Amino acid sequence: MTGVRVREAGPDDAEQVAQVQAHTWRGAYLGMLPHEVLIGFGEAQGSAFWRRVLERVGGGDAVLVAELDHHVVGFVSSGPIRERIPGYSGEFYALYVLPEAQGCGIGTALIAKAGRALIRQRWISAAVWVLEHNDLGRRFYEGLGGLPLGVAKTLGYRGASYPEIREVAYGWPDLRRAPWLVDERDRR
Repeated sequence: MTGVRVREAGPDDAEQVAQVQAHTWRGAYLGMLPHEVLIGFGEAQGSAFWRRVLERVGGGDAVLVAELDHHVVGFVSSGPIRERIPGYSGEFYALYVLPEAQGCGIGTALIAKAGRALIRQRWISAAVWVLEHNDLGRRFYEGLGGLPLGVAKTLGYRGASYPEIREVAYGWPDLRRAPWLVDERDRR
């Protein structure tokens, strides 16, 4: 992972964050999601969406980017949990790394730094939602010690419900004990 830098994202990163998300989404979810969701998602969460998000980050919300040679190759967003899951206070909202940059520790570096940010906010436990049939994503979270929480929800998008597509929750009941948090200061 030489040459990769993880830092807080700012409004000027909106275009690159949107590109990473769109490119990764198309590659990861083609065949898993209906075409209208894949296409509509790109329109709804483009650079204008990310600029608005990055202009108002705060209050515990964080967006971090991984840069390689001054190009964003991945990002993570996190903050307080959005949908109540008993025992969980923080959430990793999104984690995307370009396919050509996967497998070299960038995703782990991003989620570790986001995990430390959650701990600083006193959100000691965290969850993440992943598509049920996203085997690569599920293996990634399981490899980081994420526990299947036995909680699932139907995918909803722009007012439509897709009962055949479910998201499942994984969680870490105590981030301070997560082996991928290598900074000992955060393991109090």
